Amino acid sequence: MITRIYKSLILQMAAVIGLSSCVNNWLDQTPSNGIPTNQAITNYNDAKTAMYGMYDGLQGNSKYNEYYAARMFYYGDVRGDDMQARDQGMRTSSCYEMRYTVDDAPAIWNIPYNVIRRANRIIEAVDNKKILDADKYQKQIDDIYAQAKVVRALVHFDLVRIYGNPYTSDNGISLGVPFVDTALATDAQQGRETVAKVYEKVIKDLTDAVGSGALHKSEKVGEKQGFIDQWAAEALLARVYLYKGENELALSTAKNIIKNSPYKLWEADEYADAWDKMNAKHTKEIMFELINNGTDDWADREGIGYLYNEDGYADAICTKSFVDMLKAEQNDVRISVVLPVQKKTDDKGNPTELYKKYGDEPIFINKFPNGQQGDPRLQNLPILRLSEVYLNAAEAAIKLGGGYMDDAVNYLNDIIKARSLDVNSAKLVDNSTVTLERVLLERRKELVGEGHRFFDAMRNNETIVRYESQDKDKMGWHYALNEDSRKFDRTYFRAILPIPVSEVNANPVIAKQQNPGY
Repeated sequence: MITRIYKSLILQMAAVIGLSSCVNNWLDQTPSNGIPTNQAITNYNDAKTAMYGMYDGLQGNSKYNEYYAARMFYYGDVRGDDMQARDQGMRTSSCYEMRYTVDDAPAIWNIPYNVIRRANRIIEAVDNKKILDADKYQKQIDDIYAQAKVVRALVHFDLVRIYGNPYTSDNGISLGVPFVDTALATDAQQGRETVAKVYEKVIKDLTDAVGSGALHKSEKVGEKQGFIDQWAAEALLARVYLYKGENELALSTAKNIIKNSPYKLWEADEYADAWDKMNAKHTKEIMFELINNGTDDWADREGIGYLYNEDGYADAICTKSFVDMLKAEQNDVRISVVLPVQKKTDDKGNPTELYKKYGDEPIFINKFPNGQQGDPRLQNLPILRLSEVYLNAAEAAIKLGGGYMDDAVNYLNDIIKARSLDVNSAKLVDNSTVTLERVLLERRKELVGEGHRFFDAMRNNETIVRYESQDKDKMGWHYALNEDSRKFDRTYFRAILPIPVSEVNANPVIAKQQNPGY
């Protein structure tokens, strides 16, 4: 995506981006985790510019939006049961329909590994004492170094969730992805490590960064907007612990953030408007987001804000079952970010096709609103929010049971109260009524449109049900799917993606480690 975190640094970034493989060569027949080694980061300004390039890479570029620019969000949304592609031939259709083969499967591989290359260049420059003015800028360099470790952990964690089985399915003994922690030669052929080994290394990167004391420890929200601070790193660590089933560590990490960080949950009357990045309350609970400041390229229309917006491509919508579930709680403010069709008639006064099909039902996720800037492409991309931290704490606590049930009740009720326009009528829980199912229900309502549902279902061994009967009255808004994609669990081989064919062709080690079923 051409949209840049800091457009004024484009020329500087271009030099450092060159440290990674050229973006035009990402799909060449060379392993995607190779990297040129003839450039160097030799001073603080180089390291700072490399950091900007690292964050910029998390989105993608103007040609490949296969990471947080779009695909990482809709991959986690439309593969679940709360969102769907609106129709065949949409950009989200392949992930939704799940009928792909190894030759035409969607990929989230090359760009993530390019981000890892960028992070590794920073890490190795510091480790090898290549930064000549380090004594002068030691604090700043240590912070950049720690951020690079967190980004490297985030990307490997995303990759292992996409290409490996959930840790909780087999304790991580199956194959994950290559963990790349060095600047490999362009012809290097690294094989896949187990899911357990990838998690071990992800956690080490995160605990090293969190425990280093180098990350900025924000005392006010928004101090490090667009960058990872101490609290964001801890929030990611809590997420990783939860996915691994390390519930005590997930809970203690989340509790520290809730107790000591400056972030607070949006109140019910703040929720709808706070998604607009120009709103004064926006940064109150968003702990880490990618910043969008420009719309000077057509490819920005491939971004998630444009895909989910009626004024954009109207590519993906909420499922009828999710809308019905959300509407069941009349005072739940989260219905305010799911919009009905706005353009009800065309220029001739006739009902639009969208309105004829969906009427006044709320279908469009509005977490990337047109807002005060009038363009969904300009909205930032939320990666870590405090509400998820509360839900992680509640889920970990209820899985621990026993003396932790009070924590489960308290953290879940905090979310319920913050999302109810009438707290007196909110369906709060107590020790006798709190359940894992209720926690997961609140996760679905809170995190819809942010790329979580599919991963949550898989790690918790839930069954995804789009529809079971082909009776049109029971299909909701789903269009016809292959039978094995209408209802499935984590044993379905397409629940994880195949290693991309370009990587398989370039790396004979990986070629022998393709995921089963492909």
